[in-house]
Amino acid sequence: MFVAQSELRKRVRHRLAADAVFTWRSANGGWLHGEGVTRDVSSGGAFLFSLTCPPVGVKIQLDVLLFPLEGGMRSLRLKTEATVIRVEHASDVGNEGFAVVLEGLNLSEGSNELRISERNYQ
Repeated sequence: MFVAQSELRKRVRHRLAADAVFTWRSANGGWLHGEGVTRDVSSGGAFLFSLTCPPVGVKIQLDVLLFPLEGGMRSLRLKTEATVIRVEHASDVGNEGFAVVLEGLNLSEGSNELRISERNYQ
């Protein structure tokens, strides 16, 4: 018997491999951080490949570097707060990562470097 799986997403996700860094507060209040690469992004969510996965339900600060198109000089950065809704642990393929719901988007021009900023530690 075949059971159709319904699509729960309300927005179209676009395949995008972009470098990302993220931070979140641990249970004891300290800051933790990780880095990864986006698999796909929409205006409402994203999936990131990462060996460091925050727990489900945690709010993270996410910073994604969108490199300029060919011939462009400046990069574009996506900064947002997001909530982790799913964690996928490594399988035979090794695609470990997590899905988030984005709380809002902030796009800005910036450098071509990603690093954890001091704003996340306040």
